[in-house]
Amino acid sequence: MNSRAVQGNEIRKIEPETKEAVRLTVERSTLTAEGKGDTGIFARVIGAITVNTPLGVLVPFPIADSNKDLGLTAGIMPLLALKKNDSGDIKSVILPSVSWNKYLGGTYTYRHFLFPDENRFFIFRASKSDHVEEELMAYYYTPNLLDTGIRISWEPKHWVNGKPSFYGYGLMDSEKKGRANYALDITGEELIADFPLFASFFINLTHSFFLNKIVNGPVDPGQFRRKYPELYGDASKESRFHINRFAIVYDDTDHLYLPTKGTYVSASAAYSNKKLGSEFEYRTYTLQIKSYYNFKEESRFITAAHCLFQFQRGDALPFYAMVKLGESTGLRSVGDGRYTGRGKFMFTIEERIRLSRSNLFNFINEIELAPFLDFGTVFDRPADFSTGDFVYAPGISARLVIRPQFVATADFAFGREGTNALVKVGYPF
Repeated sequence: MNSRAVQGNEIRKIEPETKEAVRLTVERSTLTAEGKGDTGIFARVIGAITVNTPLGVLVPFPIADSNKDLGLTAGIMPLLALKKNDSGDIKSVILPSVSWNKYLGGTYTYRHFLFPDENRFFIFRASKSDHVEEELMAYYYTPNLLDTGIRISWEPKHWVNGKPSFYGYGLMDSEKKGRANYALDITGEELIADFPLFASFFINLTHSFFLNKIVNGPVDPGQFRRKYPELYGDASKESRFHINRFAIVYDDTDHLYLPTKGTYVSASAAYSNKKLGSEFEYRTYTLQIKSYYNFKEESRFITAAHCLFQFQRGDALPFYAMVKLGESTGLRSVGDGRYTGRGKFMFTIEERIRLSRSNLFNFINEIELAPFLDFGTVFDRPADFSTGDFVYAPGISARLVIRPQFVATADFAFGREGTNALVKVGYPF
């Protein structure tokens, strides 16, 4: 159960986490290139751009992403699947991409997925933008270490992310006009181990060590330094974060990526200790619940709910290491980092309504509409938590779901600070 989060700030980069996720994409394209599978409009479009090469299947996928901080990003990402000569099985997948954003300029990325066997999985990724952003990372995952049932993942990385912004602390002292974009520069590694207990219970242990600082963001470089000079000095200095997290997890959902029923509960404590090399001594406590109700087991109406309560105790922290409530952290109507505090409560409920279902490349293709309601708040201490401080954000989402692995979504959220339109891959939870 890999969270793929960086230090709890919940700014994520999503990649396929299993060989199956990549293999199914390649098989869909191969069926289309060979004239098999569905003959609908999606199949005809993919079939027109798919090429069989001596090395393997080549599919130039268009890509798009949109958020409140940086706006629209669009580009192209060719997929090249390389197969073993003897068995024909996929040995690796290469996914370069070129995209453009008005703040980042061009972004040039190389991704390489390696599958040495059925149980191990590697990712290598390197990326560079014309302005600010860059990344160099590796990722290793095995679902069954030495036949013990233990799942292990390890990710060393360097990442400069130009998306986040800061608006001030709390609810009352932060304003929309206070927004200041910055880039978070992180270098370090994260190790995650899942130990099965019994039935649907397991223990999750996470170790991470990162060097963090902020640098000028792509939106109006120097904006943060001018608006928050009292914070810039300390935040721009490199700080060490050594965090160890222990979690007890119950998970009886029916699918890792696209659940339709079941419950997920996680209770965790993360500890940063100066004696172990961290610059700050603090704890982060988190209780998270996700629930999926499948009406009459027909998957036409799925009620999905997500609740999270989190708070920190200990040393004062740089603002970027504190708890966030925003676009990717529970409140889709606002930008990332819109609300910052030592704790937060957030709740989301949505009704996932299947409008149509058909066969796409021999896989299930669904069009889904999902009205939703997000609400939450941030606070300094748990005793300060009040339901009267909730910020509400209703909205609606349109989705293309290709089971068993893929979701393309467009969210439209409404709040007291206006409307936000998001284009992304994956469910919000």
